Amino acid sequence: MRVLGKIGRFFGEFAVEVVGELLLCALAVGLLFGVAFLGAAAYTASPVGALAGGAGLLAVAGYGGVQYARGAGRRPGWLAGTALAVFVALAGGAGLVAYCGCWQLLG
Repeated sequence: MRVLGKIGRFFGEFAVEVVGELLLCALAVGLLFGVAFLGAAAYTASPVGALAGGAGLLAVAGYGGVQYARGAGRRPGWLAGTALAVFVALAGGAGLVAYCGCWQLLG
């Protein structure tokens, strides 16, 4: 009887992990599509503004990447903290989209 309980626990944990991975993948792909949709809509409304906004976001993320690379020698302050948060969010989102692989089913 203990064996059946262990088998049931194994399948329960497996199901929870599969559902968790699917939800994480759906979140990553949903965010990717949301950002792509907003970027396309912004570019339709104002191409120069959209490109300038994208370049600004990449500049802030680049500054955050520099702060991340500094490690313990980071600059204090809200600007460095915000840039670091933007970098971590973009890098984490890119990592999730690259990791999950379910976006490959779309095309």
